[in-house]
Amino acid sequence: MIGKSDKDFGQLHFDGAWTGICEILIFGRAYEVPLVVQTFDGASISEDQRLAFREFNLNKSTVSSVVEKAVFSYYLCRVDEYRESFDADKAEIKVPKVHAIDDMQDLVFLRCIKVMSPFDAGSRQIGFIFDATFDPQLGLGVLVTNGSVETVDTQDILLG
Repeated sequence: MIGKSDKDFGQLHFDGAWTGICEILIFGRAYEVPLVVQTFDGASISEDQRLAFREFNLNKSTVSSVVEKAVFSYYLCRVDEYRESFDADKAEIKVPKVHAIDDMQDLVFLRCIKVMSPFDAGSRQIGFIFDATFDPQLGLGVLVTNGSVETVDTQDILLG
């Protein structure tokens, strides 16, 4: 395992991927989660990735708020569909009816933040990977591109 101190990302370790630690407050909880900087074929961390992380660090509370709103909206649009996959007793626990963003606190748990390797030059992408009580197998992924939520779907949109 290779380790290095990076001017933007702090202490990083390489064991197939560059990883570090990221602290963030989201859904009313303070998290210290793995930070993964995605690279392919031994490529170095790109300037777009550095810029994405710098912008994210400067605007963590704003980005967190945007992600919270997107997850809440996604959940509201799919709550009935998710409830159908559980029996009635479990549905009330795993997929409760919610009325506010704060109600999501016990339904989603941040597992990782990923600085994506962009396919489009100049694109700054940060991924949020959540476990979710309402989808225990596939969880939830949120892709933020240039400061705005681009996609909310299962985690697999960010894995790989």
